Amino acid sequence: MVRVRATKAQFSDGSDVSIPAEGMVLLVGPNNAGKSQALKDLAGLAREAQYVGRAILSVDYEKSVNGDIKEWVSRNVPQINREGVNRFQIENGGEFTSQDIANLWNLPNLNVLTSLFIFHADGTSRLSAGDSQQSLDFSTQIPAHPVQRAYLDSDIEGEIDRESRAAFGLGVTVDRYGGSVISLRLGDRPLFEHNDGLPTDGYISALKALPRLEEQGDGVRSYLGLVLHLAAGRHQILLIDEPEAFLHPPQARRLGSVLARKAQSQQAFIATHSTDVVQGTLEGGASVTIVRVTREGNVNHPAVLDDAAVKKLWSDPLLRYSNVLDGLFHDAVVLCESDADCRYYSAVLDHLPETDTEQAARREPQLLFTHCGGKARMSSVVDALRAVSVPVIVVADFDVLRDATDVEKIVGSLGGDYERYEADLKLVAKALTSDEKPLRKLTLKDELNRKIDTLPNETISRREAESLRAILKAESGWDKAKRSGLQAVPQGDAYEASERLLTGLRNAGLFVVPVGELERFAPGVPGHGPSWVSAVLEQKLHETPGHDALEFVKGIRDSAAF
Repeated sequence: MVRVRATKAQFSDGSDVSIPAEGMVLLVGPNNAGKSQALKDLAGLAREAQYVGRAILSVDYEKSVNGDIKEWVSRNVPQINREGVNRFQIENGGEFTSQDIANLWNLPNLNVLTSLFIFHADGTSRLSAGDSQQSLDFSTQIPAHPVQRAYLDSDIEGEIDRESRAAFGLGVTVDRYGGSVISLRLGDRPLFEHNDGLPTDGYISALKALPRLEEQGDGVRSYLGLVLHLAAGRHQILLIDEPEAFLHPPQARRLGSVLARKAQSQQAFIATHSTDVVQGTLEGGASVTIVRVTREGNVNHPAVLDDAAVKKLWSDPLLRYSNVLDGLFHDAVVLCESDADCRYYSAVLDHLPETDTEQAARREPQLLFTHCGGKARMSSVVDALRAVSVPVIVVADFDVLRDATDVEKIVGSLGGDYERYEADLKLVAKALTSDEKPLRKLTLKDELNRKIDTLPNETISRREAESLRAILKAESGWDKAKRSGLQAVPQGDAYEASERLLTGLRNAGLFVVPVGELERFAPGVPGHGPSWVSAVLEQKLHETPGHDALEFVKGIRDSAAF
């Protein structure tokens, strides 16, 4: 048995990344971060001793063989006899004798043997991976291409057929009666009709009526070409660039799962921009390592989440069934309390006026607005994203300051020092808590009687009942702060502390809404949450949101422009 594995890669920032012996390595990150280049470097460094990598500077490849490498090559590589000497024909390499093979195997890299062990599916090769191939004299020649192997092996044909039906509703048949070529044909397989084992003219005509794979759209060609190489290929290392290209999300997710199942006995490096591919690989059962690549100038930085950490991340239903993982492909994530917050802030961001010349000269940060259903889960989501070096900005209503534990967790998850803000937080909390006024029974009775006497009907409507309940509620300083933010804080030391606190938390990555809550950015619009946001968008108020909202969202953007 011959085994080839990548064991370690050094990125251009000088950091080393250990590579698991089997399973998936997902290369993710923003656009132009170096993911595709990393795949090219993995192949180039294996093939050429003088290759100079850009994203990856060096790769350690481990080679082992149980027996004689020449025997393995003789069973798997086509041969030709020239002048009485058997020569092995290596794709994109040339012809080599047995002794050449032994000498090449003992070199540090894979050199011309690379094509025997590494399949690099870039944009071009992926589309042509399932194209028709030349037929062979299989009694004397060894098939070199997966299409040729599918000709000989009905199990391979069956696997491709099943996967094609599941993904596209189209069957796949190997055309074994094409003369000098072997093709994969798509559609319902005709019933095999024969005379003494020889196919009838009617069967051959029905088979020829089915379109060939290379005549299909790019999505079908790319998907089935990859599946073919997984089912029939003998490569031990797969380098696949953007497998989601040309595919709809359900097919991208399914392909990710197929790749993961196959990678349980191989190494697969996948460069992707698709959360669907990521989710599919996580569902496939293989070991999954996520490497998030970022780039500063010509230097590429990897952040690694190993298989154990990935599985822990994936076990959290909140993360699994949300768009939080989309943050892997953005410059930063803006984490809000609810979907309504996300919709409003992203809408305002889209209409920010550009007056800062320096900011205009920089690339706009690619931000993902997402939510976690409240303050309590914010710190765990921040931890998960920062584990793969995704910068996070947290946005919370003013009343987040009411619970010091929530603030401490969020600040800690953002990498800040909670003790720097603790004294000011206590001062603000004390001022707002002391503002509570106890209810007196006599005063309450008088207020209720006066209100009831003003009601016009014998029966009380729902709105009138709400007004009566409001009398029973003693409004605290925190209630006022929820409505008006900083304005509810008493003047003096407490107010100065609140200003310092909001500035400090903002520098740490926690943006506290200074006007209290989202709805106070447009107080004239009725409603709360989704209904308020819908009304704001319908009235196009997000296009001219007012000074407070404008400055708040501009601060979020500028904070993300690292």
